[in-house]
Amino acid sequence: MPIQCPIPAKPGHKKGAPSWWRQLFRAVVKATVPDKRKERPKRRNVSGSNAEYHLTIQELRRVVQNGKTLRDRVLMQTLAETGTRRSEVAGLRVGDVSYERRVLIIRQGKGNKPRLVPITPKLADNIRTLTASRCTEPVFAARNGSCLSLRQVNRIVAVAGIRAGVKNPNPKQHNVTCHLFRHSFARLWKDQGGSIETLSKILGHQSQKTTWDLYGTQSVHDVRRNYERIMRRLSCPRQAPQDGQ
Repeated sequence: MPIQCPIPAKPGHKKGAPSWWRQLFRAVVKATVPDKRKERPKRRNVSGSNAEYHLTIQELRRVVQNGKTLRDRVLMQTLAETGTRRSEVAGLRVGDVSYERRVLIIRQGKGNKPRLVPITPKLADNIRTLTASRCTEPVFAARNGSCLSLRQVNRIVAVAGIRAGVKNPNPKQHNVTCHLFRHSFARLWKDQGGSIETLSKILGHQSQKTTWDLYGTQSVHDVRRNYERIMRRLSCPRQAPQDGQ
């Protein structure tokens, strides 16, 4: 006995039943078979990420010194000495700088979570010099007085890197980037024995696990430095035994 389709086919549509059964089959499969893509937890790709690469303190200084204007140099100094994101630096207002406490008030942090970032006395003096005649405008203003765009910030850093002759150590990239400044700050902090908990607060990570995943392991520079140190020991010729021994 033929199976009758409970939903009649549309006029002029001869394949109503097969189409209905296909839709029913797909609905049943979707309801009973779990979607592995949804169940698979998101994992941060740490291996091979940009966090493995960073600039040395000498390279950072060269890039900062090669800024075309005082604004550009102070902007890159802020990136290098605080590890803040480019959007956070671009959004800084004059009122967000506390010279007495020597901190930056990051109001536009990731996840809309404000935080305080300490700064050095030299950086505080340079920001004060840059914004001496301004009260409410952006710290790093464009020619029209508005905040710098992210593209403009990228260009400032890239051009300074080219002028300094510093290339991005990541083989997948060529020019120096703002995020490379952030990674460099974190790596240099860790190399000097800085607290991961403090670093997490400065960088504005939601969890210390994020900081550990990114910077708790050795960088490419660490691996190369340790390799060269061990190889120097292995290749060092041993003292030949003297006669009679």
